[in-house]
Amino acid sequence: MGSPHATGKCTRIILRPREAHAAFLGDLPLDPDLDQPIVVDASELVDCHPMFALRLRLFVDWHQAAGNVVRVVAPRDLRVAHQVADFRVGLGLPEGTVVGLPEPRGGRQALIGVRRLGTYHDVEDVSNEAMAILQEQSIAFAVWGEPVHMAMSELCDNARQHGRNSLGTYVAADQVGVETGEFRLAIGDLGIGIPEHIRACYPEWQDDTAAIVSALQRGVTGTGDPHRGNGFAEVVDDVNRVLVRAQSAVHIEIRSAKGGVVLDLLDGRVAPRPARVERARRGTWITYTVRTIRA
Repeated sequence: MGSPHATGKCTRIILRPREAHAAFLGDLPLDPDLDQPIVVDASELVDCHPMFALRLRLFVDWHQAAGNVVRVVAPRDLRVAHQVADFRVGLGLPEGTVVGLPEPRGGRQALIGVRRLGTYHDVEDVSNEAMAILQEQSIAFAVWGEPVHMAMSELCDNARQHGRNSLGTYVAADQVGVETGEFRLAIGDLGIGIPEHIRACYPEWQDDTAAIVSALQRGVTGTGDPHRGNGFAEVVDDVNRVLVRAQSAVHIEIRSAKGGVVLDLLDGRVAPRPARVERARRGTWITYTVRTIRA
């Protein structure tokens, strides 16, 4: 997601125009020894995916927790700047951290601004909020209230419990279109990642992508508890129950360490396939996208 360039006593990261739309492209460097201040130049961005907003805020929080000074230059395109603002990327940050960002408009595309989840109650609060919002939407999205609640509750709490990271789990969601379009959910953390967690009980699964695929199977867990390991299978089952009656398709993408998996769910079919991974990534990153389909 742009390369860091040290210029004097400053590290400048220039984001290329297409990178906010491509949620997983590249990376923001989590290196405590970067020259300060660290300037993230987002001035040329042309879109803002919820995963990008989430990753940008987590990057800022991580560096600030490490004692580093971070500045973010907002997009020049006012529409894109409003997208970033609506995700509440700058909420609670010291004044001057995000430069040139307008005030959030509220009630528009970003349904859930970037949220940090530290406790089980945080997870339940944001899951209930997302369900209520979707159930108030048009028919195209209202049916997804309960499956999205299930996905957020299970995936976020799983990351919170097993990620072992002091920053917790981050979540963001938006909706592109109302009567038609997409609902996009992003979940991310900087924990140990799925492959390492699973290999605590299955050390033979050394390939990261294979470890993630195996972790999706019912009963597979890194905890050693035979009653655990059903959560993701239940998320998929919940999606498939809705797909029977909804004109929709669901796309789930999981990235962790050097592994990546994509699941396209349509009419009750699950077709997992490897995702292209350009470099190792700390933690676990999941997008859950509902696309409405018109006959």
